[in-house]
Amino acid sequence: MISLSDLNNTANVIVSGGVVAIPTEGVWGLSCQFNNFEAVHRVIRIKTRAPEKGFIILVKEFSELANWYGCRVRAEAMSEIGRPSTWIIPATPDCPDLLTGGRETLAVRRVTMPFLKALVDRTGPLISTSANVSGRPACMHRHEVMVRLGTHLDFVSRARPQGYQKPSTIRYMKTGALLRR
Repeated sequence: MISLSDLNNTANVIVSGGVVAIPTEGVWGLSCQFNNFEAVHRVIRIKTRAPEKGFIILVKEFSELANWYGCRVRAEAMSEIGRPSTWIIPATPDCPDLLTGGRETLAVRRVTMPFLKALVDRTGPLISTSANVSGRPACMHRHEVMVRLGTHLDFVSRARPQGYQKPSTIRYMKTGALLRR
C-alpha cells in the first residue's frame, strides 16, 4: 500500500531540486530529477561515484526520453512484466554525457513497481543508482540508508522495496540480447 503523504513528500523534495533515497524493486536507491544536473552532481558526490559510470534513468513510459534514443524501442520492452529489465539503448548526440557517463548508450528502466510509477508520474524521469558509497554494499533497509547516508540526503522515503532479491536484468535494446540475467 502506498502512503500518499510519503509519496507527495518524496515528489515535492525531488521537484524542488532535492536528492532522496527511495525503495526500488530490490534495494534502496538514490534519485533526483534526471535533468537537474546540480542534483545529479550531488548524487555523484554523496556516493563518491566516478562520473563515467553514468546512471539508469527511471521512466514510466519509454516515450518520455524518445528524442535521445538511437533505435526503436522493442515491443517486449514496452510490455514487460515481473522483474524489470534495464535496457541499454544507443543514445543520440543530444543525450547528456553526465547521464551516459560519456558512453554512446543510455540505461533506461520502465518502472512497474506501484510506488515508483506514482513517483515518476509526479516528478518525470529520475536518475537511479544504489543507495551506498561506491564500492560498498547497497542498502537493503531504510535504517541502513539513515545511518550511512541520511545526513547527506534531503529526504528518505518511508516506502518499502518491492522484494526482488536480484537486481534488474540488463538487455540491449537494439537486439534484445540479455547482458545480465
